[in-house]
Amino acid sequence: MEKKTIQVDSNILKSLLIGFVLAFVTVFTVQHFSTFSYIPNLSNPTIDYGHKIVISGTYDTRTTPVGALYQTTPFGTKINLPANGMMCSELLYDSEFKSYSNKGVLYAKSVFTDYKYLLLFWITYTLIVLFFKRYRVKVLILILPILGMSCDKTKQEPIATPKTAIDTTKTTLNNPNTSIPRNTPETAVKHSFVVFKVKDKYFSKESVIVTGIFNTPYTISTDEEYMILDDTQAKCNAYLFDKNILERYMMRFDSYAEASQEKERISKIRNTTLSNQKPTPKTLTKEEQEQIIREWKSITPEEHEQTRQLQMEHEIWVEEQKRNNQNYN
Repeated sequence: MEKKTIQVDSNILKSLLIGFVLAFVTVFTVQHFSTFSYIPNLSNPTIDYGHKIVISGTYDTRTTPVGALYQTTPFGTKINLPANGMMCSELLYDSEFKSYSNKGVLYAKSVFTDYKYLLLFWITYTLIVLFFKRYRVKVLILILPILGMSCDKTKQEPIATPKTAIDTTKTTLNNPNTSIPRNTPETAVKHSFVVFKVKDKYFSKESVIVTGIFNTPYTISTDEEYMILDDTQAKCNAYLFDKNILERYMMRFDSYAEASQEKERISKIRNTTLSNQKPTPKTLTKEEQEQIIREWKSITPEEHEQTRQLQMEHEIWVEEQKRNNQNYN
């Protein structure tokens, strides 16, 4: 016969414990609004026709013991408390105990007297704690301002362009024979994003959090990289406060498209766009070709080059279609 091991999730036990503590504190706090009443123990009490004790005359509170003591809780429960030789002097005129230590013990005992309400609060708090842990509902008022700073809004430091570079650009534009240089590492930027591999503190579930794409200088030092990582982690604290960070790193790309594609791959986002597919080149009809030949003299060199390029693309496309048909057959 195989032995079956029953495993209890530790999160449930923690939730039960937290729920009980919160329920006890709640009911104990409510018991502070209880009212007390007492009857002094007189040697010769007077009883009226309604069988009620009539207190007449005066008595010394320091030597007169309490005959009966009652506590009425806010839940409507009337508790007959033992006097235990308590003197009336230990009670004030408005039936409030002088010492809180006396009341504290009675409040704690009355919590278990109103056990029905203790169980009700216990179940309610336990369900709330389990709900928060299960769905990670972030409704804490203290983190609402942090939610406004989304991970996508990572601060980007402005890249200063040297004055000499501006003067060089002006000179290049004024001189059409001078070729325009490409972006140098000093002026170019890289498109970056930060990846956090995390593990849930309560359910031990691993996941990946990817920030938005932001620009960084083309070359950065190790100190600058760690500063960017720390700054991004601080701004994403609203999404990381209930998780353990297993790994973090920054990815940088020359083009925005490369960064976005890698972000989609890490986030497992399916891209259904057709931008990567090669478009079908325009097909020139016989009439269009004849029209081009007739107007050859009026065609500019740019238009001639464009026409030649289209014709070459058309021929390449026709050859590809032929090869595909042969492979298919």
